[in-house]
Amino acid sequence: MDKRQDRLAQIVDILLHHEVGSQEELLQLLALKQCNITQATLSRDLKTLHTSKIATENGGYRYVLGNSGIPPSDLGPAAEDSDHHSAVLSVARTGHTVVIQTRNGYAGGVSFALDEMHHPLILGTIAGINTVFVATAEEASRMEIYEILCRIIPSRIMQKALPSFKE
Repeated sequence: MDKRQDRLAQIVDILLHHEVGSQEELLQLLALKQCNITQATLSRDLKTLHTSKIATENGGYRYVLGNSGIPPSDLGPAAEDSDHHSAVLSVARTGHTVVIQTRNGYAGGVSFALDEMHHPLILGTIAGINTVFVATAEEASRMEIYEILCRIIPSRIMQKALPSFKE
């Protein structure tokens, strides 16, 4: 693994396990892992990882991961779950709508990943702080939607959701 991949994996690991509100704070956490980089490099890395800065319940901000298109295997074991949004807590389907519950602050990243798929059976998403509403095409079967969601949501979560997708 090269230095950049290792650094990206460390950033992913930090953002998945810490509430980071600024680049300064992230630089300090990286320094604790013996990864000393400039703010400009960090800024480029955050852009590469498609991070977003979102408001938190306590009035602050935090960085969340988007879908970077970088295979998690290229980032190492720390990032294995980043492509499958590990922040998803549950998935349920009702009619032509899917409701995805996430950890606080992660709905935007999950919504972004779904929108970036540009799948014709996913008509659009609406994200709150911890909930994503997914509008699906009328002609889509429940199992087609299930299979699409399996591409970005961990299998353990999708297995629990399977009964609501059975026809």
